Amino acid sequence: MKCVLVFSLIFTTALALDNDSRSQEDRKIELSAQGILARVDRILKYPRGLARGALKHIRPDGSSAFTSFKGFIAGDDCLFTFTSSERGDQLKVLYSLGGEDIWVYDILALKLFHKLGIDKYDEILSTNFSYIDLAHADFQSNYTAAIQGPAFVKGTDAYKLVLNPIAKGGEYGGLTMYVSRDRYIPLRIDFLDRDKAIFKFMTVVKVMENDRRIIPVRYDMMNIRQGTLTIMSFTEFDETASFDKEIFRSEKLGE
Repeated sequence: MKCVLVFSLIFTTALALDNDSRSQEDRKIELSAQGILARVDRILKYPRGLARGALKHIRPDGSSAFTSFKGFIAGDDCLFTFTSSERGDQLKVLYSLGGEDIWVYDILALKLFHKLGIDKYDEILSTNFSYIDLAHADFQSNYTAAIQGPAFVKGTDAYKLVLNPIAKGGEYGGLTMYVSRDRYIPLRIDFLDRDKAIFKFMTVVKVMENDRRIIPVRYDMMNIRQGTLTIMSFTEFDETASFDKEIFRSEKLGE
């Protein structure tokens, strides 16, 4: 009887230690997932200064629309102006508080909009990028992450991360992110709707290195349902540019 009791105690203790060990291991995995997100956020953050680039939207029939943009970037504040050759300056988009606060000024309609809630997911000039996509608000602050396992993307070993939104009610029901194991570049991000079905995905096609920092210079956003592709490319970064920070006030957008 004593032998049975001793064996039971040993077995119970071993089981408890094993469960505790697994629990600690799970916590380490969760922490490493958030750590990977932090590195991704650093890569996606726009460099300070002046940025120039273009959006090219390609439709299923092969036709396309081209819009150039200019961005003034100062830490957590960004102001983008979108221009087309046919209509001139069309839109100003102001991101404040690290992309959490979004203001849009329609230059042609002379109207100012404060994008809140679901409106942050509106398309920018009928492209596949929404306002929240270009905000580059921290994934780490807005999603919980878990590593689902290894992956092989574009010839590169990667982590597969599953991201769930902290705040409910947005258009994205979740994200699946593939991050390179060597440099933590977000190779591909799948955007899921509220039913957890993928409806578009973004790939980082090209990066540059500046002072040991990795900067994406081309993003491709594919809308699976519409069969459209939007290419966002950066052609210039001038980190020496200076500008008046008054431009980051929403009431100044119409001036």
